[in-house]
Amino acid sequence: MEIQVSGSKPVGQLITSFRNPRVKYIRSLQHRKYRQREGRFLIEGIRVVTEALDCEAPLETLVYCPELLVSDRAGALVARVEPSSRLALSGDVFRTLSHRDEPQGIAAVVRIEDMPLSAIRPVKDLLVVVAHQLRDPGNLGSIIRTADAAGATGVVVVEPSADLYDPQTVRATMGSLFALPVVRVADAAVLASWYAEIRAEGWPLMVVSSSAHGQTLHSDVDYRRPVVLLVGSEREGLPEAVQSTADVTVRLPMAGRATSLNVSAAAAALIYEIVRQRQTGGNNDLPS
Repeated sequence: MEIQVSGSKPVGQLITSFRNPRVKYIRSLQHRKYRQREGRFLIEGIRVVTEALDCEAPLETLVYCPELLVSDRAGALVARVEPSSRLALSGDVFRTLSHRDEPQGIAAVVRIEDMPLSAIRPVKDLLVVVAHQLRDPGNLGSIIRTADAAGATGVVVVEPSADLYDPQTVRATMGSLFALPVVRVADAAVLASWYAEIRAEGWPLMVVSSSAHGQTLHSDVDYRRPVVLLVGSEREGLPEAVQSTADVTVRLPMAGRATSLNVSAAAAALIYEIVRQRQTGGNNDLPS
């Protein structure tokens, strides 16, 4: 069966077999070991695919389902990709690749390109968020999205961690994974060397760790300098060895019965206090 995109001439055959080798390959990318082996991952949805294309991510194959493309925007996305890099699937086959209850009919295979820490260059308003050994992919993705929204310089993921390329992580980023440098490092020791390099270049770097037991309220610190913000895993928080590398450990105020926040919510509060201070002129310039 020949297919068309947005009324154009026929561009290829519609795959209807669940056993098609290309379908089986793409389906394997739902599993971390195959993502690691192949150096590829799968993204899904109009928003995420749009961001990947706009940010010139190394997209290898656009996967789509004509019967599920219900918007002009989705059809336009397909048209942006060369026919030789498209793969059209039937609805039943596409759904076997999807993690959505109501698939939008568009996905893509993207090549993994790991960045070195040197990709994050020190600047006057440096803001790097370090996610230390998070276990929940949704939290990791949300932190990346918040960092992007706040204009952060980059995000560092300390392993072992939730997989940066897990479908849940990618979906939670809403495309922000492609919008700023996101670097994976093997352990926190790598960060200490990186801090030293930045300081050796003359930058007044401040490393801030977060903890429910921190001695300093988060709003009492002046963030108008290059900042690295450390947030820890959902259950254990930051290990003592990691906290000891920080210049200050801050806490969020807890006025109710809850004694802590979800790590992505806590990170958002901390990130936006840094942004607020930089926009208003300091920690004493509270809005009226």
